Amino acid sequence: MDSAAAGDPARRWTDRGFDLQGHRGAKGLVVENTLESFTAAYAAGVSGVELDVRLSADGEVVVWHDAVLLPHKARSTTPGLVGSRVADLTLAELRSVDVGSQTLEAFPGQRPSPGAHIATLAEVLALGRDHPSDVWWTVELKVDPTDPAEVASRPLLVEKVLACLHEAGLDDRSFVHSFDWAVLELSRDLAPAVARSALVESGVTWVPGSPWTGSVRVGETHIDVCAGAAAVGAHVVSPEHVLVDEAFVARARELGLGVLPWTVNDVGTMRALAEAGVDGLVTDYPDLAAVVLADLVGSTPSDASSGEAGR
Repeated sequence: MDSAAAGDPARRWTDRGFDLQGHRGAKGLVVENTLESFTAAYAAGVSGVELDVRLSADGEVVVWHDAVLLPHKARSTTPGLVGSRVADLTLAELRSVDVGSQTLEAFPGQRPSPGAHIATLAEVLALGRDHPSDVWWTVELKVDPTDPAEVASRPLLVEKVLACLHEAGLDDRSFVHSFDWAVLELSRDLAPAVARSALVESGVTWVPGSPWTGSVRVGETHIDVCAGAAAVGAHVVSPEHVLVDEAFVARARELGLGVLPWTVNDVGTMRALAEAGVDGLVTDYPDLAAVVLADLVGSTPSDASSGEAGR
């Protein structure tokens, strides 16, 4: 990588080659966001992993998607924990909950990880250090801008995630990634050299009056979603895959944005997106995607993770 790329957060990502990212570790293979799920993603040959983070009641950054401990994902012998908000439970309480024993009907091949507890971001990053050294980290900060409590804790979550990435030495190969674009603006101000990725959900993000677009006002300050993402300091736009075609990729390119669609589990869609020119994709089935994409991007994702492939 040349010196210009080393200083450009977008090029640090795109110059690595096509980025195959495992969703919540490898959700289709092992119960999501558990250490075992991340291990399964590495074994499948990912060049990146996507994960979700929230704050516990005592201010720890924990890796979990849902705002509430849902009964079909969590078990506890302690009354009152399952069904509670993650933000209302301490790290010790969260660790006492089994989040690995129940699999999801929608993922018939998903393996359990009995007894797995909710991990901290620091623990997941530490696990990754035992695997290929240049795996990219896409850290989704879960903030709902319509929830006053989550808005109030937004600055602390951003600060703590940035601190975790810095302490792990991962500032230069991570995305601060969020549907709440105000998160990206905060991250831009606090750590401008850390790459940022703007998540987009069809019918939710780019609509008039959207609360999700930070300082951007849909249709008033910017004309399209790519322009809006660039305006809040994103280096990458990460749309729901149904929004992406060659025209979308071309528009992103005009604005200097990479494109990372989610969550892509269908073989035909994987092929179509790669042919449209996206820079990577997020999938629940990185093992399947590795096979499908190998012929399309000129290298296997595992080649890209070892720095041997160019785009």
